Amino acid sequence: MARRNRYREFESLMTKVMAGDALAFVLYLIFAGKGWTVVQVIAAVLVFIVSILALVWLFITKELFRRRSLWMVTGFGAIFLCLLFSLILKYPCPPVVAG
Repeated sequence: MARRNRYREFESLMTKVMAGDALAFVLYLIFAGKGWTVVQVIAAVLVFIVSILALVWLFITKELFRRRSLWMVTGFGAIFLCLLFSLILKYPCPPVVAG
C-alpha cells in the first residue's frame, strides 16, 4: 500500500482553493466593470474571506513561513492585495465622456 503524503494532499487542496479564489476575483472584476453592485460586493467579500482564511490556515498549520509553501502565501497574499487596491482605487474608474 502506498504511503500517504500529507503535504502533497494539503498542497492539492490549497491549489484548488487558490484557483477558486482567483476565479472569484476575476468575477469581481467582471461584475464591477458591468456595474452589478450587489454581485460585485458578494464576490469582493468572498475573495476577502477566502484569502484571509487561507493565510490563517497556513499560519495554523505552520506552513506560513516555510520555504516549500512560499508560493501559496504569495498567491493568497497577491489576490488579497489586488482586491484591496482595486477597492481603494474604486475599480472601474468613471467612464470617459466623449464630447
